[in-house]
Amino acid sequence: MPTRAATAGDALLPRLPPGAALVVELDLARLRANPAVGAVARAVIDGGAAPVDAVPSAAALVDADAVVLAAYAVGRPDAHTLTVVQGGHRPRDGVALTDDVWVLTDEGEAAAILAVAPGASLADDAALMAARAAVMPAAAEGAAIRVAARFDDDARRGLREALETAAAPTALAAWLDVADDLAAIVWVDGVDVGAVTGWRDRLAAVREVRALGLTPPLAAAEVVATRGGATATIVIGPGRLARAVARWQAHGEP
Repeated sequence: MPTRAATAGDALLPRLPPGAALVVELDLARLRANPAVGAVARAVIDGGAAPVDAVPSAAALVDADAVVLAAYAVGRPDAHTLTVVQGGHRPRDGVALTDDVWVLTDEGEAAAILAVAPGASLADDAALMAARAAVMPAAAEGAAIRVAARFDDDARRGLREALETAAAPTALAAWLDVADDLAAIVWVDGVDVGAVTGWRDRLAAVREVRALGLTPPLAAAEVVATRGGATATIVIGPGRLARAVARWQAHGEP
């Protein structure tokens, strides 16, 4: 497995049981502290607007440092999500794991997370962790967002319906970080360059993306064939990122 710098999710992954189909890690403290996007991050995280339905309420995430969402049995009737948070304000239905780490679970899942043993957690899933590491640049010092996923037939069926496409990936990994610019690398397995290019172009054409002025760098993202699939590399330069932040601040969420 490639060696990479530790990021915020590394401390939380051992709290989760193995077998997740999708893992999303958010370094909220890193996003808040970033000079380029910190104002937007603070408004979204702490200002009352939860950006993802699966994330706990915004009030619970105020002052939170990191969040990891792990989705299990995606595309099946027993699908469920575990959300581990470091810091923040534990809600009434949150389960405390330590003084500053807590978890939100679907009903009946608390016992599974409390029973996670050392050496038998999501962090010990070698295949998933290898994909997670490989997509992160070796020289990167951190990450604002990391994603790792593998999709079985049920999950791929759901993805084909959601994406309205005949192609669906078997695995995915992504890394994103922000300095004065924004850089992201997304690796998708089991589909070809044409499919990933099509998804890139659809994202670039989304109304909100156009309103923020981010269509040109997304449309220009390089997509190359790699490791049985394709990898897209996105870079949003400092000037364009600053203008996008200014537009968001001036007009709110587009």
